[in-house]
Amino acid sequence: MLHRAFPALLLLAACSKPAETPPAEVAVAPPVVTYTASDFAFAGPDTIAPGVTTIRMVNTGKQEHHRILGQLASGTTLEAVMAEMQANPNGEPKGLIWVGGAGGALPADSSGAITELAPGKYVAFCFIPDPTDGGKPHIMKGMLKEIVVAGTPNGAVLPTADLEIHLSDFAFSPTTLTAGTHTIKVINDGKQTHEIALTRLDDGATAESFLAALAPGAKGPPPGKPVGGNGAISAGGSNYLTITLTKGTYLLTCFVPDTADGVPHVMKGMVQTVIVN
Repeated sequence: MLHRAFPALLLLAACSKPAETPPAEVAVAPPVVTYTASDFAFAGPDTIAPGVTTIRMVNTGKQEHHRILGQLASGTTLEAVMAEMQANPNGEPKGLIWVGGAGGALPADSSGAITELAPGKYVAFCFIPDPTDGGKPHIMKGMLKEIVVAGTPNGAVLPTADLEIHLSDFAFSPTTLTAGTHTIKVINDGKQTHEIALTRLDDGATAESFLAALAPGAKGPPPGKPVGGNGAISAGGSNYLTITLTKGTYLLTCFVPDTADGVPHVMKGMVQTVIVN
């Protein structure tokens, strides 16, 4: 009987519908959340979803601004962090983890960063000094904003970086960049908080002339244009940014104050000239 049933089994197999291959999961791009920076306030959503998110800052003010993002530790309040900052301006606030953020942008320009946001409470700060008010940091003029990350995760995935830049105490590595659009992963390997402030130098300007313009009593702005970068990242943290570079001479700098003596890291050698071809 088996030999009579065998042809029928073959026919049944031939007519059977092949098993369907499950569709491949489509990577979800990070949503873009936009905030405006004016003189001296941030405007934008008070609550955003957890997950990988592109934070874009549009500068509508008359001064340069950045948007540095910190996550409050559980049980910590903004008031406690501010009190700690005022008591020890050079210290690392115990109740705050720096998670990066949008680097400096001039008026009518923008910057951004890609950050993986865990649920919790966050605060956006601007620490850039006001040149019209004795260098008073914008945060002292009320330029900060509390944000809550909550709700259903957005499902986005981290981008694929074509370049990594590592931050240490006190250097950048590697220091080679090319013209074009790049997605860069920024990794803090140091023991202190670090940032990347990216500046395109004016023609003929050098790192020395840029630093000289930052010295006490110097007149005029530094000879270059801020073109973004990545805000402060606590030790062991990482962040991403997508940036388009044109040919020219750039500076990588870190202005975070040293926890020991308050001297900005840029004055401790954390400055690097990069020729983009």
